[in-house]
Amino acid sequence: MKTKSVIIIFACMFLLAWESPGQETTDHKTVFPSGILVGYGQGLFSVKDEYISKEKYSGTLPYLNLEWVRFHNKNAFRLEFEYRNSSNIKNNKISAEVMQFAFNQDFIYPVGNFPLFSRNVYAYVGPSAQFFFYNINYNFAQPGTFISPKTFGIIGSLAINAEFICPVNKKLRIEGLIRSTLLSFSGKDYDERRYENEPGPALLSVITATKFDFDLSMRYYLVNKVSAALRYRFDLVRIHKWDPYIASSNNLIISLNYTF
Repeated sequence: MKTKSVIIIFACMFLLAWESPGQETTDHKTVFPSGILVGYGQGLFSVKDEYISKEKYSGTLPYLNLEWVRFHNKNAFRLEFEYRNSSNIKNNKISAEVMQFAFNQDFIYPVGNFPLFSRNVYAYVGPSAQFFFYNINYNFAQPGTFISPKTFGIIGSLAINAEFICPVNKKLRIEGLIRSTLLSFSGKDYDERRYENEPGPALLSVITATKFDFDLSMRYYLVNKVSAALRYRFDLVRIHKWDPYIASSNNLIISLNYTF
């Protein structure tokens, strides 16, 4: 139901704006939403860390992010911080408190544009540096005792990012982002007796350790330098070494951007 609602909202915004094209900009720097961005949303989240349990825990996880983007000549860089925390992640009657923190540094290079439905789509690619940390506190209750196992993990990685921006008219833009790890230095809690010959942290490829982000948004310029965006975001994090960890979320986010 939530996925259908998101699709309907995006479709209505798109159709309302498509009939009045206005004047389009042809400059990669002008098209890109530089400046400061603050976003908040909610996500449907699921996680499984087999160091503690082979069961999947799920629930809603708030999303908060802060970005700073600046152009230097024709190229840009972005600093992004993401934070999530919730104690509403459950498996049946057992709950867990989840905290996630991510830092992304993206280097953004314009690579041209191409036509799509009589509009120009502006493309950007570049390398990224990522840091991701998670901590899970499981609340296992037994008669007469209270045990709270904890587990954590980190991913520090070299990644790649690609972005696409399509100005629909003077006010509205459609934006897309894909970011994925290539090579990472990763580690997590694991059974040291079982993996005594495979100590961590370790250097891992994208096949073994993955952090993948996908964003699709519609940005509307309220005034000249202030815009609001409705974003759908999917992210996946996995460490498939030692006792495997995998987490994913589907998020709906509202963000404000001030361009300077």
